[in-house]
Amino acid sequence: MPVSYHDSNKLATVYPHGIYWSADPPPGHVDDLEPDFSVAGNVITFMWDYGAVVPLWCDGIGLLPEEPEWLRTALGLSNLLILDLSEWGNAMGHLDANPPLQTEEAHRDLDHRARALVNRLQQELGSRFTVRYKPW
Repeated sequence: MPVSYHDSNKLATVYPHGIYWSADPPPGHVDDLEPDFSVAGNVITFMWDYGAVVPLWCDGIGLLPEEPEWLRTALGLSNLLILDLSEWGNAMGHLDANPPLQTEEAHRDLDHRARALVNRLQQELGSRFTVRYKPW
């Protein structure tokens, strides 16, 4: 049955034979947007921020996408490094959300882990990018 609405004394039928919004594309729709796997610039910064799980940033873009497929395709990162980056980001978020856990030792441990991740990241990225680390 068509859905109608009344607006300014006009009755419009919008569904199923007119304009409507749906999270699912209409039947037969072809997505014309290809995923963008490009990265502008040649510097990637490892820097945690609120809500960032994989804390990789690029000048001009901001926080890089965190989806494993994007990280594998665009940057060539290994699954293990992606997992370790995510675990570090989640650990940092957990520490930030729990002030009683915020000891000097806890921050030092995460900083040590971050520095090791930065080294691994630079190895996997090779000469395509320079990796910088900005500690929290």
